[in-house]
Amino acid sequence: MLESEPKQVSASIEKLRSRGHRLTQCLKLLNYEEADSNDSEAKEAWKTILRKHLAAINSLLEYLKNGIAWSLLDDRKQIFKELFAEISNSLNSYMDYEDEETRRTINDIIFLYKEGANSFRTSFINETYILDVFNKELERFREEEISRIEKNYELDSQDIAFKHPDETERKNHMVLKYTEELFKSHFGSVYHNFGRDIKLLASHIIDAELQDYGKIYDFMRKYVALEIAKEKLKIKNVSAFQNFIFKDNVDIDKVMRKLEELWKDKTISAQKHWFILYKVFRAKKWLTTDTQRRFREQINVALKGISKVTQEDFKAIEPYFKEKDYNEWTMDDAKAPQCCAMYKEIALKLDAEFQDSKYAKPGTTINTKTIVKFR
Repeated sequence: MLESEPKQVSASIEKLRSRGHRLTQCLKLLNYEEADSNDSEAKEAWKTILRKHLAAINSLLEYLKNGIAWSLLDDRKQIFKELFAEISNSLNSYMDYEDEETRRTINDIIFLYKEGANSFRTSFINETYILDVFNKELERFREEEISRIEKNYELDSQDIAFKHPDETERKNHMVLKYTEELFKSHFGSVYHNFGRDIKLLASHIIDAELQDYGKIYDFMRKYVALEIAKEKLKIKNVSAFQNFIFKDNVDIDKVMRKLEELWKDKTISAQKHWFILYKVFRAKKWLTTDTQRRFREQINVALKGISKVTQEDFKAIEPYFKEKDYNEWTMDDAKAPQCCAMYKEIALKLDAEFQDSKYAKPGTTINTKTIVKFR
C-alpha cells in the first residue's frame, strides 16, 4: 500500500529510539558489573547483548537513510539530532570495552546519526536528485493506482456521453475537465504557477517538510488522470460497432445507439418495423448496398440481446410497402394495408431523425453534394 512506507519509517524511528535506550541501560549494567564483581564472564555476556543492539541500530539507520533520502516527506533531521544526543555518550563510553572491529561499527553508527541530523539527503544531492526522487515516487504511485484512475476515466466519460455524443469532442472535454481539476488542487496550483516545471514543484514539496503524502497523492492522482486523458485523445477513434452496410462517413456508433433508444422507447416496436428503417436508409443513400441480408446482419449483431430481425420478417411485409416510396404511403390509397398510417408515421419520424448533419462523422458529409452548373 502507498501509505505503508511512511508508516514503516515512523515505526523504524521508534524502534531506533527503543534500541538506543536499551543499549544505554545495558551499558549501565555492564559498568555496574565491572565496578561490583568485575566478573569476566558476566561482562562478556553484557557485551554480547550490546553487540546485538549495535547491529540492530546499524541496520535500522541504513534502512532509514534510504527510506528518508528517497522520500518526498520531511527528512526528520530534528528527530535524529535528538536521538543522537540521547545515545552519543553511551556510544563513546562503550568504545573503551570493545575491539577494533566493533569500534569501527560504533564509529559507522555515530556517522549515520550525524548524517541523519544534517539530513540523509545531503550525500545523494546532485543535479538530478530532486527530480529522480519525485519520479520514483510518481512511478510507484502510478503502478498501484493506474487501473483505478483508468476506470474512473471510463466512468466519467460515460457520464457525459449523452451531453457530448461525439467521441472526439468528449475526449477534449475530459482533457479540459482534468486540467481544471489538477490546477485547482493544492500542489496543482503551485505546479501551474511554476510554469508546469516538475523539478521546481518537487523542490517545493521537499522544502515543505510534509509529514504525510495526502496532498502529494492528490496531485499525483490528478496528474496521472490528465496524462491518461491526453493519451486517449491521441488514439484514433475506433467504432464500438462493426459496420456491415453503412457508408464510411456514417457515424456507426451514433446510429446504433440511437436505434437502441428507438427500440426501447417503442418507436420501433416490432421486428417487421426494421424494414421501415431499411427503406428510410436506402432512400437517403446511406447504405453501400441494397442487400437486405446485410442490413439485417447489421441490426442483429449491433443490437444482440435487444432485438432481432429475420428474413421471414421482411418477407411478411406487404408488397405495397416494398414497391412504393414511404412518402407515398397513404390510407387514401385503396390498396394500402390497414397498418399504413402507423407505418408512415414511423417512417416520417425516422426520416426526420436521421439527418446527414447529425449522423455524419465530424468534418464529413455522408453523401457528396452534386454541384449543378448553370449556363
